[in-house]
Amino acid sequence: MVVLTGILLALFIVVLFLYGLFKYKNQRPRPDYFEVYKIQDKVPAGKVGIFATALILPAQHSHALFHNMIYKIFNVVVPWPFRLLAFKDRGVALLDPAHVHAREEFVPARLEDAFGNDRDLDGVPYIEKHKQGQVVWVPPSNRIYLDHGFFLYKGRAGGEPSLCGKLANKSRLYYYGHGIVQDKLPHWEESFKIINRAFERLAAKYDNIEFRSETNMFFHEMKQKLHALLDAGCETIVLAAPMAIYSHFEEFNSGFRHSFEYIEEWERANPGKKIKVIIAPQMGDFQPLRQAFLEMLKDRLDSIPEGSDVTVAVTVHGMPWDSFDYEAWIQLAPAYRDKLFEEVKDVIKSYRFGRTNVVICQDEFADPIWDPEKKYLSTNRAYWNAINDGYDYAIGLPIEFFAENTDTLMHHAMKNYENFDKYDIDEPVDYPDWSVPYTREIVQGKTRVIYNGVPVGKYQKYVIDAFYQSIDSVLSKQK
Repeated sequence: MVVLTGILLALFIVVLFLYGLFKYKNQRPRPDYFEVYKIQDKVPAGKVGIFATALILPAQHSHALFHNMIYKIFNVVVPWPFRLLAFKDRGVALLDPAHVHAREEFVPARLEDAFGNDRDLDGVPYIEKHKQGQVVWVPPSNRIYLDHGFFLYKGRAGGEPSLCGKLANKSRLYYYGHGIVQDKLPHWEESFKIINRAFERLAAKYDNIEFRSETNMFFHEMKQKLHALLDAGCETIVLAAPMAIYSHFEEFNSGFRHSFEYIEEWERANPGKKIKVIIAPQMGDFQPLRQAFLEMLKDRLDSIPEGSDVTVAVTVHGMPWDSFDYEAWIQLAPAYRDKLFEEVKDVIKSYRFGRTNVVICQDEFADPIWDPEKKYLSTNRAYWNAINDGYDYAIGLPIEFFAENTDTLMHHAMKNYENFDKYDIDEPVDYPDWSVPYTREIVQGKTRVIYNGVPVGKYQKYVIDAFYQSIDSVLSKQK
C-alpha cells in the first residue's frame, strides 16, 4: 500500500510538473502591446520617424518570406510541445508541378523541391528516388481544411522544417506559377502605393519627419530601416500598418512586436537614448476606408437590373475565434466592420430590388475542422444560402483587403467556391491590369456569384486617405 501510494504521488507530481511546463511554454507574449496601445501617450516628442509595416507579399516568389510565415503561424497556432513536431526537418518536401493540390496519394510524373530542383544533391532525379522507395507520401494535415498532401524524400535533411518547404514549394509552383497568368502578384506594388502616397501627403504637411516601410516578414530589413530612423535622430517612432483591423496575430505579436524589439536593441547599443513609441490607430477607424467599399458596391449595384434578388456578403479574413478569445481583432473590429455592415444595408435599401439580404461572413476557419458547430458563417455557406434561396445575385465584399494577394486570388477562392460546378482550382487567374479591381463571376444554378474585388485604381484614394488620417491623427497632437 505504501509503495502504491508513493507511485501515485510520484505520478501526480510528474503530471503537475508537465502541466506547469505546458502552461509556462504556452503563455502569451509579454508585454501585451494591445494593452500598451489602449493606454499609450499619443503625443509625439522631438523629431518623429514613421515606420509602416504589415504582411505585404512581394511581386515575385520569396522562399524566405514563406519560410518565415510558417514559423509565425506555428508559433501562434500550435502549442508547445506539438510545435516541435511541426518544426521538425523530416527531409526534403517535394511536389509534382502538375498536381500541387492533390489530397490523395498518386503516382507522380515529376517531383521538384522548393527551389525548383528536380534532382537531389547527388544528381539523381527525385522521381527515380520515388521509384526506389526513398520518397513517401505525406497526407494533408487534419488541422487545415482542404489542405493538400506532398511527397517527402527522407534520404537527407532539407535544411528547414519540412512544412516550410511544402508551403514555399506551393508558393513557387502555384501562387507565383501556374496559378496566375502573369507569374506575379500586385500585393507589393499596390500596398506600397498606399503607404508611399500617404507618406507624400504627410511630408508636405510636416517638416523634419523621416519615413520608412517594410513587410513584417523580412526581419533583417525591418531592423535596418528602423535603426536608420533612429540613427537619423528620431526621438519618437510612430508605428502604423495599412490594415483595416489590428490583430494580435498580424500586428501586436508580429509587426509591432518586432518593431519594439528592434528599437529596444538600438537603445541598448546607445546608452542614455530613450525612444518614444506610438502605435497609430487602425485605418478602419476612419470613414474613407468604408467609403472605398461603399463606392465599389454602388458601382456594382448600378449594373444590376431592378427587381433582382440580391445578397451582399461582407467578408473578413477570419480566425478561429473560440481558440483565441483574447484576440485584439475581436474588440477592434466593430468600429469598422459593424459600421460598414450597417452602411451597406442602407445603400442596398436605396435600390429597387426584390429580396435583399446583407450578411457578415469569413473566408477562413468557419469550416468543419475549426467550427464544427457552425457558429460562424463562412463565405462559402453565405454564397450557398443565396443559391439555395434562389437569389439572382450574391456579391462578395472582401473588406479587409486592399490589394490582391495569394489569399484573395487563390487560397480563399478555393474555399469560398467549394462545390461550385464551374470553379476549377487549376484554372489560372488572369489579372493583367492592376489599376482596375479584379472581379470573378461564377453562375451556380440561377445565382450569379460575384467577387467584387478590392479598392485599387479610382477607389484607392479612399484607402490612402484613411492611412493618411491614421498617422496624421498622431502627428497633429505634437505641440
